Formats: sequence, C-alpha cells, structure tokens
Amino acid sequence: MPRPFRRTAVTVAVLSLAAACSNGTSRPLASSAPWTVKGTITVAAAGGEGEIKALRDVADAFQAAYPGTKIELDTVAGAGDLIAKLTTAFVAQDAPDVFLLNYRRLGGFAAKGVIEPVAGVDTAELFGSSLDAFTFDGSLLCLPSNASSMVVYLNTELFARAGVDLPAAGWTWDDMLSTARALKAKGVSAIGFETALIRLAPFVWSNGGEVVDDPARPTVVDLSSGPAREALRHLLALQEHGMSATDRAAQDPEEAFTSGKVAMFLDSRRAVPGFRKTEGLAFDVAPVPSRGGKAVSVLHSDGYCVTKSSGNKDLARAFAAYAVTGDGARVLAEAGRTVPVLRTLARSASFLAPDKAPKSSQVFLDQLASVRALPHSPTWNEAEVVAEEVMAQLFAGKLTLDQAIERIRTGTRRELAKG
Repeated sequence: MPRPFRRTAVTVAVLSLAAACSNGTSRPLASSAPWTVKGTITVAAAGGEGEIKALRDVADAFQAAYPGTKIELDTVAGAGDLIAKLTTAFVAQDAPDVFLLNYRRLGGFAAKGVIEPVAGVDTAELFGSSLDAFTFDGSLLCLPSNASSMVVYLNTELFARAGVDLPAAGWTWDDMLSTARALKAKGVSAIGFETALIRLAPFVWSNGGEVVDDPARPTVVDLSSGPAREALRHLLALQEHGMSATDRAAQDPEEAFTSGKVAMFLDSRRAVPGFRKTEGLAFDVAPVPSRGGKAVSVLHSDGYCVTKSSGNKDLARAFAAYAVTGDGARVLAEAGRTVPVLRTLARSASFLAPDKAPKSSQVFLDQLASVRALPHSPTWNEAEVVAEEVMAQLFAGKLTLDQAIERIRTGTRRELAKG
C-alpha cells in the first residue's frame, strides 16, 4: 500500500515574487498579486536519482530565496508508483500540495476535478506545445515545466570504435537501419528501446499514420493501418541489430547504454543528468529520423499541478512559478534534466551548454516545430499499459503482428470506454 503523503503545515505572510531571474534569462510568471509564501508544502514527484536531485536543488534554492518556507519532497522511482500513490492520497483526502505529472497521466485526475486550474499568470513566453498538452476542456490545469521530445542518444565512443559515421542531419529510416546494420557487423549492439507506445508513435506519425482513431477524443489505439504496420516492422527490424527481448529482461536499455553495451537509445531529455554523471560515457543526440521527408517526434512534458484541496495554494503556486520561469528553471536547465518551457531560457547557454554533453542540444529545440502530443483522456494511462504489455509480447516473438494489433485494439477500446 502506498505510503501516505505528509500533511501540510501552514503559516502565512505576504511576499512578492516580482524579482526576475538573477542571470537575466527569464522573467517571473506571476505578474501582479503578492503571494503568500510562508509555511510548508509537500511536492510529490517520480524519477530517477538525477531527476530527483535536480528537483531537490530547486526546492533548496527556493527555500534560500524565500526564508520561512519549507518544501518537502515525497518521491517514488516510477510514474506508475506515483499514479497509484496519488490515487490513494486523493481518496484518503491526504494529497500533496503540488505534484509533478506527465501530461499523459493528466486525464484521470482532471476528470475527478482535484486540480486547481492555472489562473492569473502570463504564459506568452512558454512553448505552446506544452501548454496545449496541459489544457483540459479549455482550462490550463498545470504549469508545464519542460518541452522535451524523444531523441536518439548516441554513444559516440562506440560509433568511433566501430568506424561508423554518426547520423547526419536529416537522416532517414533507411539511414537508421543501415547504421544499425553497420554497427552490428562490427560487433556492436546497435540500439535499445522500450517497447512502448510512446516510442512507436513518432515513427507512425512520420510515416503519415495515427495511433488512435481520434486524437482529440480517442476510443481505441488502432495500429492496423499501413503506416502503423510499417512503423512496427521498422522497430522490429532495428531490434534484430540491437537489444532483444531477452537482453531487455536482463538489463534495462538505459542501463545498457550507460554501461557501453548499446550504441543508440531512444528517450527524452530526462536521461541527461544520469548520462552526464556516468564516468567515461561520451554521448550526443540525433533527431528522430524522417520518412518520406517528414520527421515527427513525441512530446515529453511534465507539469506542476496544484491540488485543489491544498491548504497553502499561494505557496504552491509560487513554487511552481519559480520552478518554471524563475531561478528554479535555470537550476533545472543547468542540471540537464529539462528542455525549458520558457523560450528565452531554452535558447540560452544555461540549457544549450556548449561545454557539456550532449553538444547537439539544439536538436531538442529544432524538433519542437513538429512535435506532437499523445492524448490525455481520463483512462489513457490504462490504455497505454495495455498497449505496452501487448507490444512486449510482440517484440519477444510471442505474438504475430496481426495478433498484437488486434489485442491492442480490443484491450485499449475496453480501457478508453471507461473514461
């Protein structure tokens, strides 16, 4: 049973957040009203060691900037654990004041009406893709903290050792498969990835297909179209030159990448802090390859959601604003964890960091022009779980393509109907 969230202790005093970011890369999101920023709030989040350390750094910086405040972090490792813990907490009326949530997990909480909508803030300088992703039935529910996308991570040392060229700008599906073959021919396991819908979707979209029947109001995940089938076959072909289902059972693809066992890895910006701290790992990033001249990536974005039942909403809002556009946003950018949702900060040295890996961080910004979001209907999380379970069987060779497509269609239709 999930451990309950700590309850909120509150004292009040009025303090303004009118000061801009100290290095001039951003300005405050709050524009007028003073905030009540004394007391204690709990912030719930999920993530690996690097992600949680970055959030802890933001909390420490906030507390130093605003004496009399205390930010208590309540963290778990996995997103599924966070969803379960939040669900239990809301039922028990013991929810955290703020929770950091991926937009794909928003629908269920939005439908229950437990999130306080964002109000009275200026979002003009934030990337629109992330704002749209956190808008539910016309209301912006959470402040997006990042505007990341899926990229292809490259172990540059393995490429060099194999004598294989790094991907060129504008590379294609065929280029990616040729690269994988060339690496495998030199004894290098080419690629590792999660067998999940979020990894498949960019390939379906770049091939002109869809993963659901209606992106606005999905009733089923349908991968029966020609473009979707081609995308599945492409990933199956890549797997032949990289990590197999047996390999993934023995070691997570991310761990295989950090340990130098695989040359390419699909993930978002979230992997960067851990990669930077891995001794001896030389890495860079490449964009999602194109198909027929079209390249599309999938949005990865988390947002700070203020709980409607919070006893200190002013402090909760102030912390969210600080983390999104104040000094906290700079802390996260320099930690490498996020692609800042604030345009000016995303284009600054704090994020692009030419002296740090990955040197091609501009790739994340370039992809924003064509990035797409997955749905966030009330039971989308459950539908993704069904799709992931079936895809794992497909990539393990336990199901045919037709069997997997039908099981995904049947299972996700059932889950989405519950919403």
